[in-house]
Amino acid sequence: MSSPRAGTAASARPPVLVIDDIISDSDVTVAVLDDAGFVAVAESEGDAALKHARNNLTALVVSELYVPCAEGSCVVTVLKGDRHRLPRLQVLVYTRHTTAADTEWALAAGSDAVVPKNTSPAVLIREVRRLEGFAA
Repeated sequence: MSSPRAGTAASARPPVLVIDDIISDSDVTVAVLDDAGFVAVAESEGDAALKHARNNLTALVVSELYVPCAEGSCVVTVLKGDRHRLPRLQVLVYTRHTTAADTEWALAAGSDAVVPKNTSPAVLIREVRRLEGFAA
């Protein structure tokens, strides 16, 4: 079972939901976001992430690509399909899966941006800031 981990930075921004089934990766992502002034909450299981997003009307998600949930094979697809409850949701796929096919799949699943994990943290922050403007 997952346990949410929250960043410590004080911010007027709504929290960013980090979804990654590799807890050490989500811890690093939360720390990078926290250092940049965001507040982030992490979930390591797809079903817990869906519940969190829906209960908190999450506006911005940073997710690994292939995180399954009971409602579908990919939490990104389910979240982006839930336009009734999450109409302004922006999803950034931050992934270890870096082939062209993976990127195409992420975009087809509905992600608004794809950033490989092997890029610098500055690239992640730039894309989160860009998407944050659409989620407002």
